[in-house]
Amino acid sequence: MEGPERIFVFGDGQLLVRAGGLEPAGAEALAALQKTRATLDDFAVRPQGVRAVGVAGAADDPPAGCEWVRLRTLLGADAPHAAAACRALGLLNWRAAHRFCGACGGALADHAVETARTCGACGCTEYPSLAPAVIVRVEKEGKILLARHVQRIPDLWTCLAGYVELGESLEDCVRREVKEETGIEVGDVRYVASQHWPYPNQMMVGFAAQWQAGELTLQPEELSEARWFDPAALPKIPPRGSMAWRLICGG
Repeated sequence: MEGPERIFVFGDGQLLVRAGGLEPAGAEALAALQKTRATLDDFAVRPQGVRAVGVAGAADDPPAGCEWVRLRTLLGADAPHAAAACRALGLLNWRAAHRFCGACGGALADHAVETARTCGACGCTEYPSLAPAVIVRVEKEGKILLARHVQRIPDLWTCLAGYVELGESLEDCVRREVKEETGIEVGDVRYVASQHWPYPNQMMVGFAAQWQAGELTLQPEELSEARWFDPAALPKIPPRGSMAWRLICGG
């Protein structure tokens, strides 16, 4: 379990760490930040027992001896507190979006025992939710299908991905997303791994699938380009720590 003194300080989705390392910056750095920035939220993360604090403003001008990092950096380095930091940011995002009751509009307050928020007016209790999304490595004759997306970091080549819709299985979502975005059909959809991604509340579920039929016909509002690549000659791909990197590189 994390020590009760550990504090995760977030600004604009990034974590404040000690410069030159990935250790959370701690109470002294938080006190320095709070001299010039408003505190947006401050709560205990159960069951880890750590404290999560969100501060206003962009992730710049860190206190002396500190720097801001995205959680992908912690995941890529296998930092021991990466999972707790992801949970802390996920809860911070959830709390920011759930200040009022969805049933009656009353103010929500922390549940006394559970990780939840309860409405004082109607008694409705809301729990943190996840948005499941699939991401898939599509293979054909030893090559990997990678694409550049119109709206997401267009200079990177990455796997196809999309959100799971009501009424479909994860495997059905893989087949639908690949068909919609590239026009091809896949078979032999195989689960690889999953990863919580708190931007804001995704659960990335990774798969590998084999090309079955069809030629590339791109959905222009989603993809600007897609190609088959030899694993030994890859273009610029997402960095270590992302599910895409794990699927592409087999890590």
